[in-house]
Amino acid sequence: MKTAPRAYVQRDRARAAAANTDRILTAALELFAEQPFDRITLAEVAERAGVGVQTVVRRVGTKDGLVRAVNAWVLPQVGAARGDPVSADPDAVAAAVARQYERWGALIDRTLRQEDVSPALAEGADGGRRAHRAWIDAAFADELRARAPADRRRLRAQLVAVCGVELWHVLRRDEGLSAGAARAAVADLIAACLATHTTSEP
Repeated sequence: MKTAPRAYVQRDRARAAAANTDRILTAALELFAEQPFDRITLAEVAERAGVGVQTVVRRVGTKDGLVRAVNAWVLPQVGAARGDPVSADPDAVAAAVARQYERWGALIDRTLRQEDVSPALAEGADGGRRAHRAWIDAAFADELRARAPADRRRLRAQLVAVCGVELWHVLRRDEGLSAGAARAAVADLIAACLATHTTSEP
């Protein structure tokens, strides 16, 4: 008869711990988007999350630990925004990267710009690059397979660049294009890359 109350207490504690972790990760993500990594402190994360500093330390240990925890938490959301590659159609590919970059582009860009500051940020940036290249490989598998080796490497490099966050920010932030216009520009560039590469001889 005494085990039920104890189980309820344990369940409530687990729920409270999970809620604290979510608040910590959300607070950290907000701060990463707002200011440089080296200006963020665990105390500031704790204050934003509404928990004690020791709670943050117990969850993540260090700032690098915090970055790794945020990366693990947010990576599925970043990937889901782009979705699985379903077509090499330039319009479909451009729409997929536009969805991702409109939601997560600023955070991705900030991570890439600060990767030399922290080993954890470097890990996140490297993981993002590998995921981006793998997505390109899957989306354009048939087109790449049809090329001769040297042409395949060049086409892959062009597609990685054209579909990258750096170009998206040039179009949106530097040149002031709307999201729709930037998406159309990326689609045009993808089509041009595919059109200028000839298939290998059978």
